[in-house]
Amino acid sequence: MKNKVGVYTFCSIKKREPSTFGFVQFENKQTQVYTVHYKDIAMVVAKVPLKIYTPKKENLLAHQTVVSSVMKEHAVIPISFGNVFKTEEDVKILLEKLYIQFNQLFPQIENKIEVGVKVIGKKEWLKNEIEKNASIFHLKKEIKNKPKDAAFYDRIKLGDLTRNYFSSLQEQIVSDVFAPLSKLSVSSKQNDVLTERMLLNAAFLIDCHKETEFDQKVNECYQKWGDKVDFKYSGPWPPYNFINIKLKIEG
Repeated sequence: MKNKVGVYTFCSIKKREPSTFGFVQFENKQTQVYTVHYKDIAMVVAKVPLKIYTPKKENLLAHQTVVSSVMKEHAVIPISFGNVFKTEEDVKILLEKLYIQFNQLFPQIENKIEVGVKVIGKKEWLKNEIEKNASIFHLKKEIKNKPKDAAFYDRIKLGDLTRNYFSSLQEQIVSDVFAPLSKLSVSSKQNDVLTERMLLNAAFLIDCHKETEFDQKVNECYQKWGDKVDFKYSGPWPPYNFINIKLKIEG
């Protein structure tokens, strides 16, 4: 693959005429962002060295910067990071294979954005909440007064009690935060939590004209929970969590 040039894919848009979207810094080299077409569907691409790209911070940022730029003018079907094809013809073959699927998707994402909401329990609040639980409190006291070996099974029980109590806090956040936000969204999704203190990791697909209303509801949730948890509200993003496109050219 050395010194060979490939075609890196960022996202797909509904467009018939060739377009350019400025330049992107990829692997320390500037390259133009342009479109490759099949009928009225286009793939936003750039020519890059033909190789496997690792998700380094600068590469991920370059990918996201292009997609965010294109989003300002078009509804986009995002393509996951790192997909490089040998030629533009390969990209056209891909578009042909996905043409029906893409045409069904574009009306569903037109004038819609994805936003993310993460809710992370504050360390002191979580500690205090767990210590308020009578069963956990008494079991901790028993373990403290036993030799380490004798308390082995009690420690397992303590871990189970703590996990169950944490799950109950997560359920409360789902009821108070995820459920009301889901009502204002076209679609919503709970993703796996990423840290020990994370109570919610959610994505929402919302109509652009409801963005202000959605923002207000996030603020209401924050007012209710803000002294106990931290909110991480991000976006707008392309609908990564609501589109599953597998890129593959057979043969």
